[in-house]
Amino acid sequence: MLDSDIANADSHLHVEFYISEEKDYKGKPFIRIIVPGDKTNIVEQMVRDDHKERFPRQWLYFQMKQNEQAGELPGTPLRTWAEADPEFINAGRLEELQILKFQTVEQVATASDSQLQRIGMGGSGLREKARLFLTQKNRADGSAELEKTRQELDELKAQMAELIAARKPGRPKKEQED
Repeated sequence: MLDSDIANADSHLHVEFYISEEKDYKGKPFIRIIVPGDKTNIVEQMVRDDHKERFPRQWLYFQMKQNEQAGELPGTPLRTWAEADPEFINAGRLEELQILKFQTVEQVATASDSQLQRIGMGGSGLREKARLFLTQKNRADGSAELEKTRQELDELKAQMAELIAARKPGRPKKEQED
């Protein structure tokens, strides 16, 4: 048996995923594998499924960075919460949550006790505040949507009243043939 089989040789490699800027491959994900200390042994190729399985931590990091840049996270961004309640979510607390990789209010609201321990004192209170914020936000969104629906219904009622008033009773007359 080789030492590399036991000691996981992949852990000694420098691996990074990136988006290609080359003309023919622009926007496609690539992998760069570098053996530290060996400038001549650098592998760069398009990402395959076996790369994702072989280097799951680096792939996850790459995906998280892509989501941050694209803003594709489902949920309410932490910045929205900070803007709504600047006294509770100050810049320091916002930065601390981002360091711990919390990106949305929903992630904080559904955090487990072990995740909250990393936040430190006040973690459970933070979770409860996040839940309260989401509840209030959902109520506000729901009432705004309800008001919009009511306005549309009133407009439709007015249109129906106009159509009924313009309608002539009885059967329409036959058209005469020439």
